[in-house]
Amino acid sequence: MRSLKRQLITVAVAVTLCFTFGCAKTVSETSKTASPPAPATIDTQPVQSSQPKPNEIATVVKRIFKDATAPDSQRTPNFVVGDFNGDGSQDIAVVVTPVSGKLTEMNQEFPPWILKDPFTRPMPGLPPPQVKAGEALLAVVHGYGHDGWRDSQATQTYLLKNAVGGELKTINKSEFQQANQGKATPRLVGDLIAEDLRGQPGYLYFAGPTYSWYDPKTFRAEPELRVVHPGMSAPKGKFDLLNLKVRRPAAEKRF
Repeated sequence: MRSLKRQLITVAVAVTLCFTFGCAKTVSETSKTASPPAPATIDTQPVQSSQPKPNEIATVVKRIFKDATAPDSQRTPNFVVGDFNGDGSQDIAVVVTPVSGKLTEMNQEFPPWILKDPFTRPMPGLPPPQVKAGEALLAVVHGYGHDGWRDSQATQTYLLKNAVGGELKTINKSEFQQANQGKATPRLVGDLIAEDLRGQPGYLYFAGPTYSWYDPKTFRAEPELRVVHPGMSAPKGKFDLLNLKVRRPAAEKRF
């Protein structure tokens, strides 16, 4: 009887040990062959939004200019969207014209927008630009946050004179750079506004403090910015950021 009990106990212990080590082996082998979970992807692309509706365009123009100007309904298209200043938030550029009798508001001394002419360099002593009656202007409203130009806080606006042409469209920055490799192009921070202006196709682009015009046929590469230490001269065409002027080689100095 005791012998039978010992046999049963021995068998039970053996079965338990086999089950335990067998499970451990199975788990170990499974962990070796199982693939690790894929890392989560992060979407870093600029926010894309739906096509603007006429009432949305009228709303953003009214937000900036109140009732002093209105979208130019005679032009098709009269707007383009894109990330023109490169901050990841969608902007909008709208062709507008001053409302009759509202030139005083458009030419106020301290307007909540920046009036610029891409073809004119600001010079000391020159009077500030003025908006004329019936003039077509391009209002570029920079977006704010996720909702871009639709956000009520999107108020930073550049009002551009002599900048309204035909065939208005947006050119993606990356596509533009890829298509113009090896050519002289400006330093870009965002998308470009392509149009036919003054009889020539070209592009408006954000150049830091304002918008500039890029004509592929006449553009020359911008001088490289570099710091020149005291006692050293910058090569021809280089800016000396310490002295804020272009140094000339000795052979070019005037006596």
